[in-house]
Amino acid sequence: MHRIKFKQIEYKAGITVEVIKCMPGKKGRGDRKTTPEEIAEANMRQAARKLARKINANFKPGDWHVVLMYKSDSRPDPEQAQKNIKKLLDGLRDRYKKNGFVLKYIHVTEYYKKAIHHHLIINNVNDGKKTTTEYIRELWKGDGKGSKHFTSLYEDGEYRKLADYFIKETEKTFRDSNSPFKQRYSCSRNLINPKPQCRTRETKSGWKLEPKPRPGYYIDPESLYNGTDRLGRPYQRYVMIKLNPTEADWEPCAGFPDTGD
Repeated sequence: MHRIKFKQIEYKAGITVEVIKCMPGKKGRGDRKTTPEEIAEANMRQAARKLARKINANFKPGDWHVVLMYKSDSRPDPEQAQKNIKKLLDGLRDRYKKNGFVLKYIHVTEYYKKAIHHHLIINNVNDGKKTTTEYIRELWKGDGKGSKHFTSLYEDGEYRKLADYFIKETEKTFRDSNSPFKQRYSCSRNLINPKPQCRTRETKSGWKLEPKPRPGYYIDPESLYNGTDRLGRPYQRYVMIKLNPTEADWEPCAGFPDTGD
């Protein structure tokens, strides 16, 4: 019997494993010209997935999502806001280093048709006297700086929704030619950037539309997609999340065991 070859791509990021299955070769029969709107939407999805991998690989439950606001009568322009967030990050980096820690962060700023504000994902530390939240409260004050909202990263260790929110939140600002923030987000240079692990696999009748998770994992049902890629070829994507994670799970992984079709 003829066996079907397909490509399987996996990204290990923290306690998650993203699996992508696709058929190599020419365009599928359903190929058609893609509209600019569809291209923009696809680019946003790709950006969100890349950001989710980065968050999953570098941050874990107990770290923080911080929203930094300004007083309503003292909101800065985007250029000054950029200086403010740089000053905060420089101050945090110094305090972390002084106490033997390394600062890790992802930052976005939004101001398009709303009050200017900053989002930070940041690793939490405790120096024995103070924690990250106290560092930020001490540094984010004066010069019109307003409230600080702290949300602990949720327990399942899969931060797709947070990444989606960041990308959608900043899409208009990112496209503004006058914005001083030239990237969708900025991050510390010490972050793990998950790399794809690729291999060619074979199957007799195609992959299963309802894949089985690897032992010790479950599949996020909202992540499962069965359809076609932009070239009209069969495509499947899903994310597995580890059931009983340990600290070691946030270390880079060189390879993966086999998974089912």
